[in-house]
Amino acid sequence: MILNFLFAIGLLTITFIGMVTLDTSTTLISRGIKRLLKFAHRSKLLTEYILRAYMRYRKAIKKPLLNKTYST
Repeated sequence: MILNFLFAIGLLTITFIGMVTLDTSTTLISRGIKRLLKFAHRSKLLTEYILRAYMRYRKAIKKPLLNKTYST
């Protein structure tokens, strides 16, 4: 019976600590997710910028350096 009482006290203590730290932990998780999304957005923008630069490069190297017009 005393063991059950101690077990109940332990569970109540764990629950109380969980409730007190819940706000802090959810705030930290929220900040982490926001930072991750910002980083992902920046990575997306950088990837798009690099892809556009590569496409401009490919278009530029397909153009001939000199307009060769041979008249026969």
